[in-house]
Amino acid sequence: MAKGLRLAVVLGLLATGAACGGGSGSGSGDDKVELTLLSHYSDGPSKEGLDKMIQQWNKENPKVQVKAQVVKFDDLLTTMTVRQTGGRGADIVSAYGLWGGQLMKANVVAKVPDDIATKIKAEYSPAALGAVTTGDTLLGYPTELNTYVLFYNKKILAAAGVEKPPTTWAELADAAKKTVKRDAKGNIQVEGLSLIQDGDNKSVHPFLSLLDAAGGKFLGPDGTAQFDNAEGKAALKFEADLAAAKATNPSIMPTKQFRSGGVAMAIQAGWWIGSLKTQMKDKYASDVGVTAIPGPTAGSKGSLAYGFFMGVNQRSKHADEAWKFLTWMNEHKAADGQVTETGKWLADQGLIPPRTADQAAYKKSLSDPNLAPIYDAATYAMAEPNQPGAYEAKTALHNAIMGVLADGKNPDDALAQAAKAVKPQ
Repeated sequence: MAKGLRLAVVLGLLATGAACGGGSGSGSGDDKVELTLLSHYSDGPSKEGLDKMIQQWNKENPKVQVKAQVVKFDDLLTTMTVRQTGGRGADIVSAYGLWGGQLMKANVVAKVPDDIATKIKAEYSPAALGAVTTGDTLLGYPTELNTYVLFYNKKILAAAGVEKPPTTWAELADAAKKTVKRDAKGNIQVEGLSLIQDGDNKSVHPFLSLLDAAGGKFLGPDGTAQFDNAEGKAALKFEADLAAAKATNPSIMPTKQFRSGGVAMAIQAGWWIGSLKTQMKDKYASDVGVTAIPGPTAGSKGSLAYGFFMGVNQRSKHADEAWKFLTWMNEHKAADGQVTETGKWLADQGLIPPRTADQAAYKKSLSDPNLAPIYDAATYAMAEPNQPGAYEAKTALHNAIMGVLADGKNPDDALAQAAKAVKPQ
C-alpha cells in the first residue's frame, strides 16, 4: 500500500478507535504489574541499549515489570493504531513527533503530569522540546533528535577549486555548479548538490532547512501555511535555479551515491554519519566534511530538527507506574556518572541526546569534528511542526517541490498551490 494511502487508513482507524479499551498492561493477585512498551527499536544497538535499561529496571523493580514490543519503523504507526483500536494498545508508546498531533487528537497519548512536564521543559534542548510539542502540549519524554546539516566531499570540492565549505547561498550554488560532472551525453556523473533523500521526507526536510536559513517558517501555530511568502519563494527559487543549471537532479539518491563519489554535497540529517562511517570505512575521515547549511547572507544558517518521544497511553490502566519507569529511564546515570543512560544509548547510535546536560557533556569530548555542526544545529534549528494536519501539509509541500525540481514548474505558482492545499485541522 502506498504510504500516503496507508497513513490515511491509519488516521481513520485512530478516529474510529478513540473510544476503545485500555492499555495492555496487566496486574495479578500479587499486585505485580506488567507494562508494555511499543517501539521501532527492533535490532542492533538501538534494541540492545533499550533492552539493557529494561532489564536493569526489571531487576530493581520486581513488582513493576516492563515488556518490550518491537516492530519495524514502517509498521509502527499502523501497529500502534490497530492495537489501540482493538483495546490492546501498549502502556508506553514510542512515536515520531510528526504523528503527535494526530495521536493527541485521537486520545492515544496521555497528558504529561505537571511535575514531570516542568522538569522536561527545564532540562531538554529547545529543538528537542519543539519536535515533541503540539501547540502548548508536551507529548512525552523526547528521545531521538536529528538535525540537518550540509555534508560535502572534501576531495571533490578541492579538485574543483572550492577551498572552503560554502557559507552563503551564492557560494553554495557556485560550489554546486563547479563540482557537477556530466558525460558526453549530458548525464550527471557527479551531482553538485543533492536536495532530495530517501523515504517519506524526500524533498521537504532539505527545503525547510533552507527556509529556516532564510528566516522563514513552515506552518503557523494554527496549522496555516507560512511558506508562501518572500522567504519561501527565495528558498524554492534557489533550488529551482540549481535544477535549471543541472547542478542537482532529484533522481539521484545521496544515500546511495555520495559514498561512491557520485554526489559532491548533500543536505542530510545527522544520523547519516553512522551509515557513512560503516559504508566508507577509512575514506570517511579523508573524504567527508560537515558544515552548517548556509543562508542567503553571510552569517545566516538554518536547519530542521525532528524527533521521537516516549509517552503513556491515555487508556493505560497503570499510568502512574508507566511514568515512573519513563522518569527512571530518562534520569538515571550511566556507569561513568557523567551522562544519563538514555543519553549514552542515543549518542552510541550517532544521535543527539535531547537532554541539555548530556549534549554539553558529549560536545566536550567529540572525537569526530563532523559531529560538532550537528550538535550546534540543535540550538537554532526549526522544529518540525506536528499539529494535526502537519503530515498532510508536508505531503502538499513535497508535491510542490518535486513539481519544480523534476518538472520545471514555476516556484511561485508551486508554493501558492501547496499553500492552498494546507487545511488547518
